Amino acid sequence: MTGAISLEALAAYIRDAFRDVHMDARTPDVFFFAGDERQHPFATIVTRDTELDHHSKLDRPGVFRLNLCVGKDSFQKLFPELDPNIDFTALDVLLPHPVHARMFWLSVLNPSHETFYVLRPYLREAYDLQIGRGARG
Repeated sequence: MTGAISLEALAAYIRDAFRDVHMDARTPDVFFFAGDERQHPFATIVTRDTELDHHSKLDRPGVFRLNLCVGKDSFQKLFPELDPNIDFTALDVLLPHPVHARMFWLSVLNPSHETFYVLRPYLREAYDLQIGRGARG
């Protein structure tokens, strides 16, 4: 892994990169909402394990996971088949989300600057999908 981007820098980029992004950081995790829709985030940064989501072993010092909700086509191009033997603890590797992959969420633990650059179009897609959902209201 080369030059991991910090959680703070990642959050600031997502907050500032698009219009009308609302960041909820009331918990150790960070949720990003687009427009007026505040129930379903388009991106999250998760910093801890939960009873239902412990696959990434986020209890390791300094480990966090960026999650994005993309469209079905993008998700299936990245992950044509969901491998049951995926190592969800791998750092700086684009992965299907360990719990929400079937809803087209992808994830990466501690992305490097290079990996985040690759993820930017998917972040845009996640944002645009959220704006579209809000417009259909």
